[in-house]
Amino acid sequence: MHRFLPRAALLACVCLYLPTGLHGQGAATTDDPSPDGRGARANAPTLIAARTDVAPSVDGRLDDDAWAAADVATGFVQFRPDPGEQATEPTLVRVLYTENSVYVGARMYDSNPDGIIRRLARRDEQVTSDEFLVGFDSYLDRRTAFVFAVSVAGVQRDWIMFRDTQMDPSWDAVWESATAVDEDGWTAELRIPLSQLRFSRPDGADGGMSWGVNFQRELAREGETSLWSPRPDDGSRLVSAFGTLSGLDGISPSRSVEVRPYLLTSATRSPLESGNPFYSSTAFEGSGGADLKYGITNSLTLDVTINPDFGQVEADPSVVNLSAFETFFPERRPFFQEGADIFQFGLGGGGGNAESLFYSRRIGRAPQGFVTRPVDYADAPTATTILGAAKISGKTADGWSIGLMDALTGRETVSFVEDGAFGEQMIEPTTNYAVARVIKDFREGESAIGVIGTATNRGVDPAGPVSFLSSSAYTGGADFRHRFGGGNYQIEGFLLGSSVSGNTGAIGRLQRSSARYFQRPDADYVEIDDTRTSLTGSAGSLEITKMGGGHWRWGAFGNYRSPGFEANEMGFQQNADRIMSVAWLGYNQFEPQGPFRRWNLFTNGWSGWNFGGERLFSGGNVNGSFQLKNFWNGFFGYEVETAGLSQTALRGGPSLTTPTSWGSWVGFQSDSRKSVRLGAFFNMGGEHETSGSRFSVGPNVTVQPSSQIQLSLQPNFSWNDPAWQFVDQATAADGTRFVFGQLDQQTVSLTTRLNYTFSPDLSLQLYAQPFVSAGTYTGMMEVDDPRAASFDDRFSEYPDAQLDRVSGPGGSYYEVDEDLDGAVDFVFRDPDFNVKSFRSNLVLRWQYRPGSSIFLVWSRDQGDAVNDGSFDFGRDFGDVFAIPSTNVFLVKIEHWLGF
Repeated sequence: MHRFLPRAALLACVCLYLPTGLHGQGAATTDDPSPDGRGARANAPTLIAARTDVAPSVDGRLDDDAWAAADVATGFVQFRPDPGEQATEPTLVRVLYTENSVYVGARMYDSNPDGIIRRLARRDEQVTSDEFLVGFDSYLDRRTAFVFAVSVAGVQRDWIMFRDTQMDPSWDAVWESATAVDEDGWTAELRIPLSQLRFSRPDGADGGMSWGVNFQRELAREGETSLWSPRPDDGSRLVSAFGTLSGLDGISPSRSVEVRPYLLTSATRSPLESGNPFYSSTAFEGSGGADLKYGITNSLTLDVTINPDFGQVEADPSVVNLSAFETFFPERRPFFQEGADIFQFGLGGGGGNAESLFYSRRIGRAPQGFVTRPVDYADAPTATTILGAAKISGKTADGWSIGLMDALTGRETVSFVEDGAFGEQMIEPTTNYAVARVIKDFREGESAIGVIGTATNRGVDPAGPVSFLSSSAYTGGADFRHRFGGGNYQIEGFLLGSSVSGNTGAIGRLQRSSARYFQRPDADYVEIDDTRTSLTGSAGSLEITKMGGGHWRWGAFGNYRSPGFEANEMGFQQNADRIMSVAWLGYNQFEPQGPFRRWNLFTNGWSGWNFGGERLFSGGNVNGSFQLKNFWNGFFGYEVETAGLSQTALRGGPSLTTPTSWGSWVGFQSDSRKSVRLGAFFNMGGEHETSGSRFSVGPNVTVQPSSQIQLSLQPNFSWNDPAWQFVDQATAADGTRFVFGQLDQQTVSLTTRLNYTFSPDLSLQLYAQPFVSAGTYTGMMEVDDPRAASFDDRFSEYPDAQLDRVSGPGGSYYEVDEDLDGAVDFVFRDPDFNVKSFRSNLVLRWQYRPGSSIFLVWSRDQGDAVNDGSFDFGRDFGDVFAIPSTNVFLVKIEHWLGF
């Protein structure tokens, strides 16, 4: 299935959570329109920051004398639900500064103080609550902003805005805030150290500086977002619509040093393994490391991590992957999350595509090597040790964005016992990963050009145990973007190249990988060359989008990847050998209309070809979303993909004709202001030519009986019944047989999250997911004519007389007597499966001072897989909790030091 979600279609959702600007007025004059006539800055307000020698006390009271002398930002206007209308309740904001901090004081008047919604949550977790936000465009590049938010309950959130409308919520700063509620409403007071912001004093600038700024208020019970500075109602601009904060005199960028050392101790209890010499019922470990941040220039910051640990990070969910491609998991590790915006470089088009030139989870992945011969016992690490990593990032006053990252992972070995003797084998070599990104902005950030490069270098012995890995891999290229037509249109594109080197085995593995399958016998434009020691390729994309200016949106893009393009050593790429085009059109109703607060409707069409000129796929969909005036949300869609050609279905065999397929989805979510929230999604699809079908349903319920407690339950039930699921490639005397079967798969999971927030600085969080998936294969068949027009002509089913299911110590398999002469002609594996797992994390987190935390963690992992496709809900779910478990108990202390 191919589904393309246009970027503009996502803006209506994104803008609900970002610092935005509508029109309002400050105490001073407004800016002039942009000199090039775009008008993005027309009528934007200006606020004068006041210098103070006596810093106010951050207690949320706003009763310090300095506040009375500061200019006031007033005149907040709604962005939602009624764009352009005066805010329901008045808001007043003042800004002070000292030589090392910026202070923001906000008074949120409320005629119904008892109606203020004040829910507790852990830091950086968004809940429906009254909230105040401030965004500083301290670069004054109209593209980038540092955003700080505090709820009435004192919960802090922070993130970075980039590329005007995109956000990186992983960024964390060290700052202070306090709030207070009184008979007039509530107040918020923020202190943001200048060391947490990035800015440059322009060359020759001796007087006061100016920044971009915007303020936002969330009035939760009304579902109202109001802002100080104007921005388009259509959501096409965010940072570029900020107002101006002037009068910043006598401040300079900080070159401070921040160090966050950590100490960790853990105990791991594992299930009994009798006879295993590597087994220890309880294994104790201790380690330490540190993160360092240093302002090396006014514009650039160095971040270093030494021996990082991510033991408090939530586990990945369980999956059963039956495709030819690896599963994508999002990055959860803080060091690689923070500042990731500058390194983002998507390989797909249309937004929402996981394929990227830089996929940070390659760093510290599970070792890729293994012992190829049977051994009695083995002890291998589950992840590669990250010895250290460093990155330099920042933006200069003249519009240069710079990002450099380098990481070194250690050599990993597996210890084993074979015939009573101990041995050791390397399974991952020492590896260096690097990525570099440079972008130059023009026209106040409306246009830009950039370059990117990635490098992976391994210490691989060409004759060693991991010689199947490449010794080096490089990608690089350039990109551009240009916004025009009053900022309502954008054209962008990129051109990339890749080069991978290694011995003939390593390059042969890449040629045979699922990204390209050069061994396909019907692909006369590519071929396997087992003498090659390098592989090169290219990729490119061009996209034009109408992203603003009224209700209508449209876009079109085309991209290609040559057969030899390879980015997986440092990025995430599923396919090469592809040329693709997409066009979309949509309508975005952002003002209330009838029963809707807002709604949108989009249609998409796409087609793809290989480099041999064969059409692989084509299709289209209609999708939309809405919010009702009672604050319920919904979404829906329907798509059809016509008959095409799959280059991967036979896992390296000839291309296979695929039937016309269809899919649909629908979902809803109830009012998030309520203490009980309900939701559900439904997804179904099938094929017109076969009986293949799929259906899944995911209800969810969130209960919040008090401000401190939140429980969410999300069960998921799915039925997957493809009529032709790949089973195996079987070797017969006269050639290869491509075996398929009709799969009956059922999957059940229950994702549970329980949060108990004692205070904004102390929280207990539980994550738990029992998971069961079982699949039975029937109607075993082999491919006869892969390109036949009819499904029945493409496959021929094995009669019962030809098959004999045999059980062995390593699992079951099928023997095939193809000519019924009593002799076995070939065998293939029995693919039936029953997979069970239960993963959970319990994390107590105490932020005992800004930037410093103590974690107490209990992680539990249970898992089992058998060669049995039967599914029994009661039996299987009950068995999940009876599986022997591995338990990890961890204490981690990290302490922030600023110099």
